[in-house]
Amino acid sequence: MKLQLTCALLLIAGATWAQSNLEEKREAYGKIAQSGTKEQKDAATQELLEIAKTTKSESELEFANNFLYRLGHQDSADSLRSVIAKKFPKSVTARGVYIQDVFYKQEGAKAKEKSYNHLIKNWPVDKTASDNVAYDYVIASVAKSFADEGNKEKALYYLDQMNERFWRAQGYIPVATKLLQQGDTVAALPLIQTAINDAEYYINLPKEQKDNKAGFAAVGYPGYVSQLAEIYDAQGKQTEALQLIERAIALVPEQAPRFSVTYFKGLEAAGRKLEALQQLEILYKQGEFTHKENMKALYTGLNGSDSGVDAYFTRLDGEVIKGIRDHIKEMEAYKPAPAFELLNLKGETVSLASLKGKVVVLDFWATWCQPCIRSFPGMQAAQVLYENDDDVQFLFINTWERDKAYKQNVVDFIAKNKYPFQVLYDDQKDAETGEVLAAKYGVQGIPAKFIIDKEGNIRYFLTGSTPNVDYIKLEMRELIESAKKPYKG
Repeated sequence: MKLQLTCALLLIAGATWAQSNLEEKREAYGKIAQSGTKEQKDAATQELLEIAKTTKSESELEFANNFLYRLGHQDSADSLRSVIAKKFPKSVTARGVYIQDVFYKQEGAKAKEKSYNHLIKNWPVDKTASDNVAYDYVIASVAKSFADEGNKEKALYYLDQMNERFWRAQGYIPVATKLLQQGDTVAALPLIQTAINDAEYYINLPKEQKDNKAGFAAVGYPGYVSQLAEIYDAQGKQTEALQLIERAIALVPEQAPRFSVTYFKGLEAAGRKLEALQQLEILYKQGEFTHKENMKALYTGLNGSDSGVDAYFTRLDGEVIKGIRDHIKEMEAYKPAPAFELLNLKGETVSLASLKGKVVVLDFWATWCQPCIRSFPGMQAAQVLYENDDDVQFLFINTWERDKAYKQNVVDFIAKNKYPFQVLYDDQKDAETGEVLAAKYGVQGIPAKFIIDKEGNIRYFLTGSTPNVDYIKLEMRELIESAKKPYKG
């Protein structure tokens, strides 16, 4: 009865499409895509395919394309996307196909410029539209290519064409960084300052006016400020650098740890040795040990000798481990891990059942996921730590790939970086649920890591990561050693 009702509702939705509210439809299909049963998803898929066959409406086709993709039917979605682009050559979909399939395949600034000119000729920018950030991605790419080739004038010209204030720092900062590498600080400074100004504009908006755009604009703020402070520091303007950092910390105190490296330099230059050491302690407690020699020098200077420095670091090391143990308590879980049989890069089947008796570390990742990739050196260090422990197995589950040639892309990526990882392809859909493994594990974002104990139970689940190699290694050790112990509830 439930399935019949679901199908009936979907069929009615198709019949009365023109009269119904599109947002309501998106909400209904969104719930099915996210948490519907296999029967509901199958019914939704059939309805979407029927809409794709019969409708002449661009909006309906785009709706069907979007939800076919979300329901895991990428091939059908890609085919429909091509159909939309042909039927509606001036549509947003056609524009997206051109950007993805033509523009991003261009090499060199001139080729990209020519492709961009074709884009705006055939799909002119509408200043009143809400999706102009799509053009900004393209403009930023053109500007960066000209900067890479040393054509500053063209790079700056294209940056000036950007449409969305909340996003333009994503174009400005890469060009500014390239200009700095080329020794052109004069041209780079205004770009960085503009990025800072934009971020501060959104940070200072009243709470009721803040939205996703504001959050996106503000997320890079600590990096922009640190980059400008580094320039001031190199120019001998330590006072200006320190003022800049302290102003930023006052504005976003929750982001204070992200300023610690630059703040330390400014404090040290200003003779504020104790405060400088305290900033390095913040970094140390986060598992960043690269400033240990600076800490020793500051400690010795403040105390008049190096007596007690070993005890000082022993205490800090204890705080690091305690912090990690407190942190991983938040990641605790205890439930049976969904079974799987997936192929590795050699075409061999690897199953969870075959690993019973081992602690298994699953790391869900994709080649396009920068946080995943940034965490890999740390994960490699953790794997090396356990390379002689037969009771521990690391598996790197490649999922959510967007390119049809994903298998070769994965092989090339692993070979290029010489990662000694056991990689499995998450492309086998469950016969009953129609889900890939990431969905069965409840993965909402990547990187996502699961620590499974010897009895096959998930003991820890964590998302996101840090590029800090030492911290990842320490964290993984604590997670794995805890999972080796019997569960106490």
